[in-house]
Amino acid sequence: MIPALVVAASSLPAFLLARSFARAHPRLATLLRMAGVAMLAGGAGLAWAAGDTSRTLAVALALALAINGLGIVVLIDILRRRRR
Repeated sequence: MIPALVVAASSLPAFLLARSFARAHPRLATLLRMAGVAMLAGGAGLAWAAGDTSRTLAVALALALAINGLGIVVLIDILRRRRR
């Protein structure tokens, strides 16, 4: 249960950053909120897995794909803003 709480708690910085970017960069704020929700869902998934190895692996893989995919979209968005 501890890993699930740690993953869920790690979503707090994403939500705080999203709040600070909300006015100046609404698209970036939305992407950060999506990352926070993905981490909350990952924490819930780890709680659901309850130590079952195959379930934990599936949740960890889905979480890694979601967070890394959103991270790439955030980087692309930042790079596009710099070009303008």
